[in-house]
Amino acid sequence: MKIGSLSISGYSPCMLRKCVISPCLVLFFVACTTPPQLTVSEKELKRFPLELELPGNPARSGLRYWAKPFKPIPAYGAYVSVIYRDNQYELWRGSLVLGNTHTKGKLGKLYHTATPKQKVNIVSRGPTMQTLGNDEPRFNASLVDDLFLPNKPDELAPGRGFTRTCMTWFKDIGYVFYCCTTRGYSPGQVSLYPAFFTSKTGKLGTWTYQGKMKGEPLEIAKKKVVWSDGGSLHRLADGRWRAYLNGFGQVATAVEAKSITGKWSFIRNAKGEIKELLPDFPKTAKRGGCWIHVLQVHEKEWHLWLSDTWPAQSIWHYSSTDGLSWKPYGKQPEITRIAVGGRAIKCFRTYLHPNGKEIVGMLSVRGRIGSGPEGWVLHLSKIPTGLQP
Repeated sequence: MKIGSLSISGYSPCMLRKCVISPCLVLFFVACTTPPQLTVSEKELKRFPLELELPGNPARSGLRYWAKPFKPIPAYGAYVSVIYRDNQYELWRGSLVLGNTHTKGKLGKLYHTATPKQKVNIVSRGPTMQTLGNDEPRFNASLVDDLFLPNKPDELAPGRGFTRTCMTWFKDIGYVFYCCTTRGYSPGQVSLYPAFFTSKTGKLGTWTYQGKMKGEPLEIAKKKVVWSDGGSLHRLADGRWRAYLNGFGQVATAVEAKSITGKWSFIRNAKGEIKELLPDFPKTAKRGGCWIHVLQVHEKEWHLWLSDTWPAQSIWHYSSTDGLSWKPYGKQPEITRIAVGGRAIKCFRTYLHPNGKEIVGMLSVRGRIGSGPEGWVLHLSKIPTGLQP
């Protein structure tokens, strides 16, 4: 059927439905349904095609479990992190500073030609997520000192940078930045590989690049091109570190180490293979899952979200009591593009509300802030904590 000038397959205003009253009585009736309201433009659909036939059990409205529809805030970003401390929200994300132009969290095609010094990580602070202050650059990719040109092993790659960012803060050690670095953004041609930065205070001029993730993942990356979308970093109760990641043949997996600069080892199954954390995800050649994000509410409550593919069509949610054995959170996927009028979505990030009882979700949706440029605009909603809905 057509909605405006958009052709939408799979949705008919009237459908033949079957109702089984008893084994001997079956009624057929015509049920008229209201098709989803789409606000996406034809131009956007050409760049980000919309799929309506998705695996799993997507809600007709495109949204389930979240208390209210996702609403935009005046902030661009996709791979974002929120830290709440000193009664202030800190929104961390990658950005570009090109001469006198600050892209305010918008990357896009300019990232491919930007220099390492122009590729920055920024923070915006404020009493609420709707009233964040100015974007403050804190460090840039020129700190990366282990990405070299393939034919000149002593010369740093001029296109080096970082992406897939995750910022965390710990009271005793300060800020730890988990990201993926690359010597030139070219999927399949060069590696996108996990690395770390640290700072006690997070202030400008205090950051140290700690290098690539060492251990088993690096040994694999030495033998082939690894394209990892990063994930999330956590410190366990016993002091060990756990990082979630992909790019090694699984939808999602995890590695652990005694320190971020130590040797990381994969979590493995009973056969000694790298453990697949999401065996129930409907993986196909074109739908492998991407942009893993993990939130730990407390020691016995973990949540994981990921986008299904690129261009992203849906967001899937899993829960766990230990961060290693995961179950779908009710019916999945829980968010599709229909929830935002068919507009393009990218990845999903969360943080624990200061009240400790709600999870705040941040969905990146294609759009504009006022009359500004098009980019990924953050949209927020809330969901109660708990392992299952």
